[in-house]
Formats: sequence, C-alpha cells, structure tokens
Amino acid sequence: MHAALSAPDIREALQRPTAQVTAEQLRARALTAADTIAAEAATEYAALLRLRTAAAPARAGRPWRPAPATAGNGLLAALAVLTPVLSTAAAAVFLLLGYGLQLAGAQQPLAIALIRAGWVAGAVVVLAAAAAGTALVITAARHRATACHPQPDTASLAQAHAAWRQALLERGLLPFLRRQLHQPPTPAPQPRPGYGSPDFTGPLPSRD
Repeated sequence: MHAALSAPDIREALQRPTAQVTAEQLRARALTAADTIAAEAATEYAALLRLRTAAAPARAGRPWRPAPATAGNGLLAALAVLTPVLSTAAAAVFLLLGYGLQLAGAQQPLAIALIRAGWVAGAVVVLAAAAAGTALVITAARHRATACHPQPDTASLAQAHAAWRQALLERGLLPFLRRQLHQPPTPAPQPRPGYGSPDFTGPLPSRD
C-alpha cells in the first residue's frame, strides 16, 4: 500500500489543493475493496502457492528437517576411523615383538603374551572394519532417503513472491487508487429535524 500511495502521479494528485480525497481515505477504500484488488493478481498468487506446496516436503504429515549434527555423532565418526588404524598398528607391534622374542628364545612368557595381544588387536581390527562398513551403508541409506526431500528453492519462491507483489501493485492497487482519486468522499447523511421549513413554526404533520 505504501508503494502505491508513493507513486509519483498519485502523490502529486494528493498534494494538489483541489484534491478530492486524502491518502487515508484512499487507504480505507483499498482495504474495503481488498478482494477485488487481489483478484487482479490471482494468476501470480496461484503460481506462488504451487511453488510453496511443491517446496514443502513432508513425511507422514510432518515437515522434513535435516538431522542436526551433534557432538556424539562426531565422536563416533572419529572412533570409527581411528580404531582400525590404532588396532592395526598395535597388532603389528605386538606380533613383531612377540615373535621376535620367541625366535630369540628370551622371555618366553612375555613373548607369548605379546603374541596373544597382537592377535587380539587383529581381531579388533576386523570387528572395527566391519562396524565401519555397516556405518557407511547406513549413512548412504540416510543420504538417499533425505535426497528425496530437497530443501525449498528459496530463489524461485522469492521470484514468485516478487512477481505477485508487482502484479498486485501494477494491475490491482495503482489502477484502483487512480480511479478513486476522482471519486469525492460520500457526504454523511444529515439528520432531518422534526419541524417544517422555512420558519419551523411547528412539527411536521403526521401521516397517520
């Protein structure tokens, strides 16, 4: 409404001494005829509604939102990467030391303990690799599921909204206000006295 009232021709007409209406009167008339004015931009408004409906993904009646990243998810991801690496390094060190001591024939109990620890670390590597593979499969499945629900195209929505506002201004508000500039305000009805004219000598005769 402000943009329409600020149009150069309308502002100039309202500032003339012979102006028949004021800006507030034009505003009140436009609000009264809001449905008629809005109908002039019905095509653009329908296009805007279609875009809003298409860009509002929902699953089971609820709007889709991407799952927020949390500190727990980051810790699990770090463990999934570091555990196989550290376990592999530990297994290699334990096995090398254990078999080295066994071949040297020194400290046999320690050598056996290191060999066992190395094989345990190797088993941890296998389990960690299996867990990491499972996590990758689950993550890929989630990404495929969320890909079916893209985020709204904000650029298209903004363009459609701007087109609707422009059509409402150019085809609805401005023509209406320009027509109303030449329509004087309707005078308020004056109360009729209960006496005759011109000298008010007595009450008007009854029609009973």
